[in-house]
Amino acid sequence: MSKHHRKLADLHTHLYGCIHSVDFLEFLLERDVDWTAYQRNYESVYGVCPPIAEILDRCRSGVAGSRDEFDRLFVFGDGDAGNFDRFQAKFEILNHGSALAGFWRGQVPVSAVIDEACAFIHKIVARQRQQNVGYIEHRMALGPEFSRCQSKEFVLAMLQSYAQYEDADVQARLAISLPREDPWPAWEVVQEAALGPLGHLLTGIDFCYLEEGYPPRQQREFFDAVKDFNRRHPGRALAILYHVGESFNDKSLESAVRWVHEAAEFGAHRLGHAIALGVDPDRYGRHVRTENVAERADQLRYDLRHREGLAEFGVHVDIAGIKAELERISTFPTDHRLTVEYDDAKIDALSRRQDYAIRCVRQLGSVIEVCPTSNRRIGGITNPQHHPVKKFIASDAPFVIASDDPGIFGTTLADEIEWVQQCHHLPDDALAHIVDLSWSSRSEVLTGRSSPATN
Repeated sequence: MSKHHRKLADLHTHLYGCIHSVDFLEFLLERDVDWTAYQRNYESVYGVCPPIAEILDRCRSGVAGSRDEFDRLFVFGDGDAGNFDRFQAKFEILNHGSALAGFWRGQVPVSAVIDEACAFIHKIVARQRQQNVGYIEHRMALGPEFSRCQSKEFVLAMLQSYAQYEDADVQARLAISLPREDPWPAWEVVQEAALGPLGHLLTGIDFCYLEEGYPPRQQREFFDAVKDFNRRHPGRALAILYHVGESFNDKSLESAVRWVHEAAEFGAHRLGHAIALGVDPDRYGRHVRTENVAERADQLRYDLRHREGLAEFGVHVDIAGIKAELERISTFPTDHRLTVEYDDAKIDALSRRQDYAIRCVRQLGSVIEVCPTSNRRIGGITNPQHHPVKKFIASDAPFVIASDDPGIFGTTLADEIEWVQQCHHLPDDALAHIVDLSWSSRSEVLTGRSSPATN
């Protein structure tokens, strides 16, 4: 099993994050790009201006080592690890170097963006096929810059590209990433595409990018609309894929755990990252956090609703104290920041809260998507003993291993699986179970479209 003889299924990937540095370099060598905005943003985060134009000129001239220079600039490696801002600064090379940037500036038509994306689809699928991946779900956002007509054209073109692999030894599927602030306009496009002739290749909708400021409860009505669509069109049902618990600097650790649980409660089929649910609380040690009144009130009401379940895991819920605190903070503005202090007892209680929420997620049927390299480099969780997958393994949480952005990370799905096996000493049969779970956790299986047969 450690050699990954069986085909793998990668359920959490972002299309442009899958672009390999070699493929993007070849693409850039034929283009003339204004790198000003990219360099300005990169310098604001890293403190140095990336010499992208000079590196590309050296690559065009065939200077020895220049392609390695580009690779180091392109890949978000272990030395870059730390936070989302650093990752985004690296990722901007894709945004600014692609046709999207020209479209945003009104310099190229939407057809150029579509042609570019479809060309990359074929390069990405070919590369992943070589890496023993037999099933891929790619996620792609419909930017607010696109009109409804342009969005429809874009989705149809991508589906036509994926249709070329229906009879191949690799299956490729599409999930559309929707904006957290207002998913409804794009949802209309998604529904129409899902019911079209190639709608069977569109298997999910995704919420990604920044999660701070967008609690899952805001999407409850939208989740209900997706579930209603699925009831009416079971043959074209769409999975709800929800990034949550990945970045939570704006709230208490309890609220971060609650967000993951609530996303599952509201109907998410798969939970992206869910670091908050499994990260070892000892990683944070004694410290102080803040969260706004609205979040604190939500957390207190959550504790009241779940007091019996929490008590089973040794978490005491002081009903009278919670009611008194709710009364006290009800007079504060909802955006007023409250301080939450963590001592050893509170950290221990958080671990128990995680255990309770994991049981709930398991009972709700949601599956966690673990992206090890992404968690280490974006989340900054470099110690394997603190990594959430350790708790997920110990608690028998339902999880799959995915690559997230294998191009920008310079990794493969096999690398991700190997890291989990080596760092957490998984026997081959346990790892085989995780690989099989990926196949049975495909969007089309979780929504009932097809059987959970594995590879």
